[in-house]
Amino acid sequence: MTGPAVILETLPNARFLCRAEDGREVLCHVAGDMRMKTVRLLPGDAVVIEPSPRDPGKGRIVGRAGRVAPAREVEER
Repeated sequence: MTGPAVILETLPNARFLCRAEDGREVLCHVAGDMRMKTVRLLPGDAVVIEPSPRDPGKGRIVGRAGRVAPAREVEER
């Protein structure tokens, strides 16, 4: 089950704090395919995440979404 999200903050060790479409905050890491392509991700970028089946507060970024989020979504945190 994947879904769209917005990157709120970049963290050490290639981790990102993302806000999912339903409002949850998810700690994500970059999936292998995106890591091999060295895709650069910044706060405000729209991405597609896949939550962990065991812990819904964690997940991985599996792709980049087509739209870019407005800056106010990132600053509201």
